[in-house]
This record gives sequence, C-alpha cells and structure tokens, in this order.
Amino acid sequence: MSTRVIIVRASHSSADLADAAFQGAQAVMKGRLVGFATETVYGIAALATDPEAMRRLRKIKRRPDGPFSLHLADAGDIGRYVQDIPPRARWLTAKAWPGPITLLLETGGKLADAKLRRVKGLYKQITHDHVIGIRCPDEPVARRMLRAVDGPVVAPSANPAGAPSPRNADDVLHALRGQIDLLIDSGPSRFGKDSSIVRIDRYGWSLVRKGVYDERMLSRFMRKKIGFVCTGNTCRSPMAAALAKQFLAEQFGCKVSDLRGQGLEVVSAGVVASNGQPATPEAIHAVRQRGGDISHHKSRKLTVDLIKSCDLLFCMTASHVSEAKRLAGDADTTICLLDEQWEAPDPIGGGMDVYERTAGRLDEAVRKRIRECVF
Repeated sequence: MSTRVIIVRASHSSADLADAAFQGAQAVMKGRLVGFATETVYGIAALATDPEAMRRLRKIKRRPDGPFSLHLADAGDIGRYVQDIPPRARWLTAKAWPGPITLLLETGGKLADAKLRRVKGLYKQITHDHVIGIRCPDEPVARRMLRAVDGPVVAPSANPAGAPSPRNADDVLHALRGQIDLLIDSGPSRFGKDSSIVRIDRYGWSLVRKGVYDERMLSRFMRKKIGFVCTGNTCRSPMAAALAKQFLAEQFGCKVSDLRGQGLEVVSAGVVASNGQPATPEAIHAVRQRGGDISHHKSRKLTVDLIKSCDLLFCMTASHVSEAKRLAGDADTTICLLDEQWEAPDPIGGGMDVYERTAGRLDEAVRKRIRECVF
C-alpha cells in the first residue's frame, strides 16, 4: 500500500484548505488512516466506530487494547461524551480550547449522548476505567476535517510506540510510509511539542504530562474571577459579592476562606467609589442575616486593570454596564447585568426593610448567574 500525500499550507487559499480537509474527512469515514498536523505534533486520525481502522491503528501503535484520545472540532462537543463536566474543566476549555491540552475526565460509566451509547464497542475504544481523553486541536485543516467527519475520531501521535512524536510530514513518512492511507502535509507543527495532559475530577486536578503548557500556566487557566459593580461599592456590589461567596462555598463544599484554593476569587467595585470606605451598617446586617460577612469590606473604584483581571463582571444597572464597557476597551471580560429583568435600585437612604428586600433579590440573581456561568 502506498501513502498518498496532500500538501497544503496556511498561506494557501481557503478553498485549498477546505479541499484538503474534505479529502481527509472522506478518507476517515471510509475507514482509512489519515496523518494530519495539529498545533503540537502530527497525529493519525481513525474512525473510532470502524473495527478495521482501529485494528490497523492498534497495530501501528503496538497497543492491542486500551483507549485512544478523541479529537474534537469544537470545544462544545465535549458535552456529547461527558455529562458532568467539572467546573475547572469548563473554565479550562473556555480559555484554552482549541489548544494544546488533552483533558482526562470521568464519564460516570457511560457516554453523555444516547446515540453514542448505542454504538457497540465504542465505549471501550475511547475510555479506560471510565476515564476519557479528549483533545480540541488548534489547527485550521485539522478542525475542518474533524468537523466534516460524521462520527467520533481518535488520533494518537503519528509514530510507532517508543518513537519520538513527529513534528513534520517527513517524520511521518519516514516512520509510517505505506502504513497509513493519506497524509495531509501542512508543514511543521506550530509548537513541535506534545500536548499537556491534564486530569480533572470533582476533587481537583493534576498534570499527567507536561507539554506545551506547564503547571503554572494551567493553574492560571483554571481560575475564575467574578466581579460585581455598583456605584459607590458600599452596599449593592459588596452584598452581591458576599452572597456569591456563600453560594460558591456551598456548591464546592468548602469554607468561604477556602475559595481561592478552589480556583475562585470574588471581588466588587464601584464606578465612582472612593477607595477605603466601609460597607453601610444596613448592608452589613442584611448580609449577616444570610450567613455572610462584609464588616471588614473597604470600597474600591472600578479600574481597567480590575476589569481585565475578571472573567465575569456583573453590574447592578445598565449605566454601570455602559461605564464598565467604556473602561474595558478591548478586554476579554464578559460584562453584563446581574439580572437582565431587574436593575437593582440603590438602597442608600432606605430603611432596613429596603436593604433586606434588595439582599433577597440579589441573592436570587447571584445564584442564577453562578449556575449559568460557573457550573
């Protein structure tokens, strides 16, 4: 058997890239083995539901059993395979996928998609001890090819077991000429280094294999910083932040003081705040009634740096949203109303009952937003 080679480069036309990807996808769906570039190294794509393709792949990799990692075109496809995705995995994929990270996640004993669960033998091909490995590569031809394949694609590195992972098409041909059907030569891989393998479960995470990213960088990806914004940062936003901390601690089964250890940080600020002012006595009391504590709160003014440090910024009113977005410029931070159906009125000057009602409504809105955006 000869290996057909398609040469394509990022500088080529979109039509050329699409054609190379289409030919690769067609070959995979016919049960062929296709060598292709990712941003890390070259891999061998095979249709996980094709027994003959998997037999040939196992022979090349000298792996008679055990799973191969899935490769996805889009990060959102992870939900077809894993139903209960840990929050850290959601944060990581939101920031770093597509990208050079392989995730190891627990499946809970079954694939999330009922259609996939009915495919005979698939679960064994892609899991081990109910753990699945998933990649979403950041390479244009690879993603187009994967998107065009109707079925799950596995793709280990394009080398025999024990040999170095190939960084270019010549490396693949040297090792596997005649053993794979098609090779899409996209030039040298961008990083020339294996993906980082990260295992995440409900208890935490660990770096299984250092690759493009080290532990420090991965730790940054798996952090979530949430900000709340009002006017003077002495009542609404500190109340919302304290209530968010309480709810997050409940969900993670930890103390509020341990949230940073869970990768979570919650802050608040005001668009015209004076730095260092305490929370109002009424706000302190309303939060205390719900188990929180803002007695040591000190106000701070909303700044560009604070906005950029946050992943999510929830504002009390539309005017707060407008000001935050004006300050943010090109920051990636998501900025929106805390409650799309309600602009939280300033309780300053109101009695204790006003603060209590405000805190109650804020608590409902905070819990809803956190369920949507964090979990």
